Amino acid sequence: MNPSHQHALKVVAKTSATIALVSTTLSTHAEPVSQLTPAGWLPHFESMIALAIVVTAALIATLLNHPQPKTRAAGTVLAALSCFGLVAWFVAALSTGVIAEPKAFQVPMDGAKPALLWIQIVLAFAGGVALLFTVKQQLKTSSELKLSHANEAERYGRTSRILHWTTAILFIFMIPTGIFSSMIPEDAWFRTEYNVVHKTIGFILFALVVVRLIWNRRSKRPRLSKALKPSERTLAHIAHIMLYGLMLALPITGYLMTSFHGYSSYFFFIEMEPFLPESKAYIVWGLFHKYLLQYVIYIVLGSHILGSLKHHFVDKHKDALGRMVS
Repeated sequence: MNPSHQHALKVVAKTSATIALVSTTLSTHAEPVSQLTPAGWLPHFESMIALAIVVTAALIATLLNHPQPKTRAAGTVLAALSCFGLVAWFVAALSTGVIAEPKAFQVPMDGAKPALLWIQIVLAFAGGVALLFTVKQQLKTSSELKLSHANEAERYGRTSRILHWTTAILFIFMIPTGIFSSMIPEDAWFRTEYNVVHKTIGFILFALVVVRLIWNRRSKRPRLSKALKPSERTLAHIAHIMLYGLMLALPITGYLMTSFHGYSSYFFFIEMEPFLPESKAYIVWGLFHKYLLQYVIYIVLGSHILGSLKHHFVDKHKDALGRMVS
């Protein structure tokens, strides 16, 4: 065995030992999370679902920024299918009866959740249809997308784009599925399994935002479009700061709410007991996580998307979307 193979084996052995140590430290018991699922279901199937969602988001982000136009079109098709997949999830959620008969309302605002879900799913379907029309335009071009990994003066590089779209896809996915999570009755057989998926993606989202913030320090973000008015630049800057703040605040407040409530958190099949003592403080953090921040998201994210579309289609600022999508 040559020295390079020996070195590789040592690295693998050390990595495996580290993973085993971390798993042993975090996990409170070896029983599968899905121990109460119906007979015949795979153990840890909820971890497989979470992994599939994360991999799909990363794959879409990678394909959308591929040099070849046909590959980018394939990414757009997969993004459209993901929108329709969200619609299919909603149909499955309807069949559980949770949306028709959710757990008891904690505040009057809970009564709006079914309507909010319907609105978001209609938007998801419309988004899927719009993406399929976009594929036609992508297939008409033969130009390659030439990007460096680092950011450029006028547009984001491939690394920033993949981080951005992976985070954006997971973040948008978490909005309707997070509402549903808060509606599941305590005695539903799938409550724990569903929360494994929800909390796992929450941890991953937090990590992605931190990585992107670090990357932005190493590779300077491109300047805003010269076509924007000073007031529009200010609003765009505020919107970016608020989006980053929301993407960090949501998982943090969710974790604190869960921990103070005495519930475990999950990262795939690893169960983590709360390190905070059970306290009524979960009510305060719950108000932030499930209500206040939720409606702030609608305003900020909606303004961000509508503003980008306005600059591209109404103001004809072709570099507005081009900084991140072409």
